[in-house]
Amino acid sequence: MLKEKSEIVAHNQNFITFIHSLKSVDENLLRRPIGEGKWSIIEVVGHFYPWDEFVLQQRIPYLFSGKHLPKAPGIDELNDQSSLKARTEDVENTLKKCIDVRQDLLSQIKQIPENDWLISIQIGQSTLTFYEYLKGLTEHDLHHINQIKKVLE
Repeated sequence: MLKEKSEIVAHNQNFITFIHSLKSVDENLLRRPIGEGKWSIIEVVGHFYPWDEFVLQQRIPYLFSGKHLPKAPGIDELNDQSSLKARTEDVENTLKKCIDVRQDLLSQIKQIPENDWLISIQIGQSTLTFYEYLKGLTEHDLHHINQIKKVLE
């Protein structure tokens, strides 16, 4: 497997394992803010899957088609909606949704032919490879995973 593809696949498998591990964490801790004025762990988790759905539905199908990409949702608006939902719904449901949608995303990523991973694609004003696009998402994941791990230490 292409090194870049292998890296992204491994990250997403590790991400799913990490979210699974949160099922054993006390709900009170999952609902506690990770810092002053910050989201709780479950809100952080709850904001992952709407963005994964966006990538699944509004990016991957278009990236190699030559069609114009649909407009991205407002970052703050989508994040606010997802954090509110995570605050009010059952913790198990939020964790399950996050895992299920990431598994769907991983399945789609695995299906992208290796020769498409390093070709240039246009996203807005940026030209980057599919790997670079997913690498940016990976870095975002890791930022939040590290925040969560600090709270759990």
